[in-house]
Amino acid sequence: MIINSLLGSFSVVSSVQNHDKLCIKSKSKEVLMHMFDEKRITNYESMDYNYSIEVCKQEFAHTMIILIKEVNYPDFIQEISEMEISKNKVMA
Repeated sequence: MIINSLLGSFSVVSSVQNHDKLCIKSKSKEVLMHMFDEKRITNYESMDYNYSIEVCKQEFAHTMIILIKEVNYPDFIQEISEMEISKNKVMA
């Protein structure tokens, strides 16, 4: 599963080591740090993703509930665009 959020994008797959857990992968460590403790995030050697964390399904379900509660916009694309405009103004 690929999830796109205001925090960023991440992939959710079954853990290779433990099928009762999920492996959450992202290109950005910061994306994962918004949801999980930095100490638990590991480097992930892949062309697509640089960081990962393994969590039990219940913990991920709780994380998803929190993300859903933070949805307070009527148009995701517009919200992302406005974030990019603000980010570019700060960088200038």
